[in-house]
Amino acid sequence: MSRGRPQLQPTSFFIRRAVDSILATPVISSVTITSIAVSVLLAGTVLLVGSNVYRVVAGAAASGVDVSVYLANGVSETRVVELKKSFAATGGVGRVQYVSKDEAWQFLAGNLVGSAELLDGLDAEVLPASFELALEQGISGPGLDSLLESWSAMPEIEDVQYNRQLGQRLRGTMGLVRWVAWALGALALVASTIIVGATFQLAVFTRREEMEVLRLVGAVGTAYWGPLLLAGLLEGLLGSAAAVAMLALVFRLTAGPLAAELPLLAGVTAFLTPLQSVTLVAWGAGLGVVGSWLGMQRFAAWSSASQR
Repeated sequence: MSRGRPQLQPTSFFIRRAVDSILATPVISSVTITSIAVSVLLAGTVLLVGSNVYRVVAGAAASGVDVSVYLANGVSETRVVELKKSFAATGGVGRVQYVSKDEAWQFLAGNLVGSAELLDGLDAEVLPASFELALEQGISGPGLDSLLESWSAMPEIEDVQYNRQLGQRLRGTMGLVRWVAWALGALALVASTIIVGATFQLAVFTRREEMEVLRLVGAVGTAYWGPLLLAGLLEGLLGSAAAVAMLALVFRLTAGPLAAELPLLAGVTAFLTPLQSVTLVAWGAGLGVVGSWLGMQRFAAWSSASQR
């Protein structure tokens, strides 16, 4: 007489068995959840810091003044408007801002608040008006040199200053930040895998009697490994969700004071995107499932070795 297929268990069976398995070993379950939380928190911190540093550097590179074009005295307002339109229409120029003599004076006075006596006897006429130009990243090399020379040759232009080293340094820093973030992310992945793997091996060793009983009473297939994998999934979800919530709380408590101390960060820093947060939670859940599966494989190896 042939044996029928194992009867499929309802979903409630797997959920109940998974929850019972977690509650039956509260210490081990707490350690497992904590290890996943620490792993996700480590990865989330690397992702959060790396993305914000990259955002700050990219913002500085995009909004920083690459070229300062100083005008000679006596340039009419009509000619100023024409020059601004000419600069804006030039390929490779992303932003054009005109700074009058009065605006330049106000900026200088604002930066010499503690040394106002240095400005005694001077007025705004001693400072030249200027155009501040932000260049696009694609313009460089001979093309840029030719453009700077053509501007310098204009009769209305007194001087052209280009901070080549600063622009190159900012763009180089962006690439460095990207590679450092990837390296730290890989390191966090390796460390979290080791931590979670060791924790789940301990958890499976603690639950070996329960797993052995299930095997002896004929639990096979999903009835055997389903609740264990679901328990790992639940532990992963709890740990990763707690880690993301803790990361959000720390960011909310520290972002404001940091922006107040460092104006460069004001309006630039941001928390993880919803997609990044969901990815971290899913990654933690995946760690739980994979850890449970590896733990079952280790238990099977122990069981086979003990029967020899």
